[in-house]
Amino acid sequence: MKQTNKLVAAGIVVLLVGCAGPNPYGNSTENYGESEANQTLRVTNGTIIDLTPVTIDSEGNLIGKGAGALIGGLGASTIGSGTGSDVAAVAGAVIGGIIGNKAEEAYNKANGVQITVELPNGRVQAIVQEVNENVHFRRGDHVRIIRTPSGKSRVMQ
Repeated sequence: MKQTNKLVAAGIVVLLVGCAGPNPYGNSTENYGESEANQTLRVTNGTIIDLTPVTIDSEGNLIGKGAGALIGGLGASTIGSGTGSDVAAVAGAVIGGIIGNKAEEAYNKANGVQITVELPNGRVQAIVQEVNENVHFRRGDHVRIIRTPSGKSRVMQ
């Protein structure tokens, strides 16, 4: 019976993976959130006048810090007994939290670029977005600025 369940589960996984299929328009170079799909996007043309490399930090959450503190506290609580064990658990939690925070900071950084674009009416706009290794912008490139109804913008070739 267990073997039959495994075969059924494997078959379902194969079917679900096959449903996604390749994109008939080619490989994707941009990601959109579900809330951005099926929305009218405003398009503005312009010319790149400046490119500045930046680092994009995530807005940070407490997962790395919390996980590090929990693991450090639990691991250190096995040291000693009584009050010594309690002190070791607190010290382990603090050290684990610091290590977890540093690991999360390193993991949640992305290479970005600030793209400054001059519009046909002479206005200048700057947009920061994550670097896409498949797209290489240069000064003088004619680009499109795509704006979602929520106000998010991205520059595309």
